[in-house]
Amino acid sequence: MSKKKTYAFSEIEQYRDHLEIKNLLGKNTIVSVVFLVLLAMTLTYMIIGKYPAETIVPLVSGFLLVLIISFVMSAYGVEDHNYLKFNKYLLTLGMFSIVTAMIIIFQSPSLIPLLFVVYGLAAIYQDLKVILISNAYFIFTMVFVVANFPEMLNTLNTSTLGTQFNITLFSILFLVMLTISSYIIMKEKSFFYNQISKSKEVEYRNIDLLQKLKFQTHKEDKDVDSFYGQVNEFLEAFSQKLELPNIFQERLEILKDLDLGKSYDTILEVHPDFEPIDLDRLSKLRIINKSPLSRIAVKLGKTYTIDIKRREIFSATHFKTLNKQGDPEEIRIIAFVIFYVALKKGLVGLNKISDEQIYQMIINTDYYYNIDSRVMKIYQENPEVFDAIIADAFQSGGASS
Repeated sequence: MSKKKTYAFSEIEQYRDHLEIKNLLGKNTIVSVVFLVLLAMTLTYMIIGKYPAETIVPLVSGFLLVLIISFVMSAYGVEDHNYLKFNKYLLTLGMFSIVTAMIIIFQSPSLIPLLFVVYGLAAIYQDLKVILISNAYFIFTMVFVVANFPEMLNTLNTSTLGTQFNITLFSILFLVMLTISSYIIMKEKSFFYNQISKSKEVEYRNIDLLQKLKFQTHKEDKDVDSFYGQVNEFLEAFSQKLELPNIFQERLEILKDLDLGKSYDTILEVHPDFEPIDLDRLSKLRIINKSPLSRIAVKLGKTYTIDIKRREIFSATHFKTLNKQGDPEEIRIIAFVIFYVALKKGLVGLNKISDEQIYQMIINTDYYYNIDSRVMKIYQENPEVFDAIIADAFQSGGASS
């Protein structure tokens, strides 16, 4: 059985990972800072309460151990992103462990809300695995407290059994609500990440197609010799102005050789001080082919007239979809029907798509998420309706032609 294709373009998964990693370091920092504040508050409370050193030292050491591990993981995460991913699980486990230890040491019901604080901190990651770990640890801690420290839950004029039941029920209900809200936020984040990633890949493909067409029609306007000559003149004047040697000249020569299609081995023979990894980095500054710099140049040249307001960036109208929430259901059905008929008719000069290919494309790619679920249900359960529409469309088209 073939694996279901989740995205229309395989590159979308890479962009999603990049967005996750880009925000993960900041999330780790926020969680660590709040945990550090919790350490300061706990230490102050224990000092004022004149707790013995043999109680303060182990607890503070636990706090510091979690923070040091988080700092080390974040440092290594700059080079290997897997450390950042692993750090969020360690932080979650570490925070719950410390709070559980505090509840056991102080044996005060006033510390139980700290479990909700830690749960809220873990929710910042918006990660399903983190939420599952938090839920498991939360339930374990509550069961442990109820079973081993029932006197902590006693309140005035209330039996121990009744208090245990009420607090346990409240904790479970509150946990369910937190889990549902976290899941909704994660789904919204996933939607926006998908749309941003898809927009980025579509943009890249359009730019690459434009560059390819320019090259095929001999309208490529990049003169490599002239470009690097002008850049070198500018950098030479810049260096003289600062009274520094021109350290850019050799790199410009390498860039020019790369754009002229010379191999890495040939370039490294002339420039032995450089490594292949240096050439990889310099390749990003090339002005031809599919380099990031060339894409940026094309984008700047084609989008200077487009005005998109900040509030429109995440609006439903900014993304290409047949599932606009502001449209009535009838409009969504009509939009899908027009889309389906267009697929069946095909385009002039291109081979027609078979029914099976159309079905697989709609069901097993991003198109599935761009169409209202109720419309998709109609399509899957009532194919004869769409067959009748297609037949009518083809008949009308044939009569008019």
